Amino acid sequence: MSDFAARLRRATMVEHREAENRSFISRLMAGSVPREGFAALTAQYLHIYRELEAAAVAMCANEHGRAFADPALFRVKTLEADLAHLYGPGWETEIVPTEATVHYVERLRSFAHDSAPHFIAHHYVRYLGDLSGGRLVGKSVAQTYALGRAGTRFYSFDGIEDARTYKIAYRARLDALPFSDEEAATTIDEAQLAFRLNAAVFSELGTAYPEDVVPAA
Repeated sequence: MSDFAARLRRATMVEHREAENRSFISRLMAGSVPREGFAALTAQYLHIYRELEAAAVAMCANEHGRAFADPALFRVKTLEADLAHLYGPGWETEIVPTEATVHYVERLRSFAHDSAPHFIAHHYVRYLGDLSGGRLVGKSVAQTYALGRAGTRFYSFDGIEDARTYKIAYRARLDALPFSDEEAATTIDEAQLAFRLNAAVFSELGTAYPEDVVPAA
């Protein structure tokens, strides 16, 4: 499995590109999504990360999954702080999941709590993305929506000193996995699905906040 990280990256390139290029994310960075649309995205992330991080806690007892269940990556507290800023008091009543988010969460609940290949696939798609393109999205929306750090804490990893070094070590952990061919194939298939689940969330938000809105800035 010495090249597993590279295999995983190659196998998910198409799905990754399609999710990344969804018009909602492009328009968000361009400022043509209202602030409410950004708040809605943050709300969807909270539902997803609550389930993913519950799976990470369960994976601490798994010999393969525990290497990836790093609390330094956890996003739930930062998302809750962002939502309190974006929605104000009573924010928990405002964060209704979309249909695509419900489907995403159900997938995590059904497979990621007790299967290391499934957990690692979803972990890879979300957190490695957060440490890469996600940080660029955070900088863009903080400026576009005049939020500064308040409202965009999700995109900052205070517990990780050097994101580049962390990502290198993360990929080394992927390469060190003693997975069988079947387990490796399951991880790749699930990572492809994870990107499609993310893309579905973006599509629903794109429909809810269409193209003809007034730019945010």
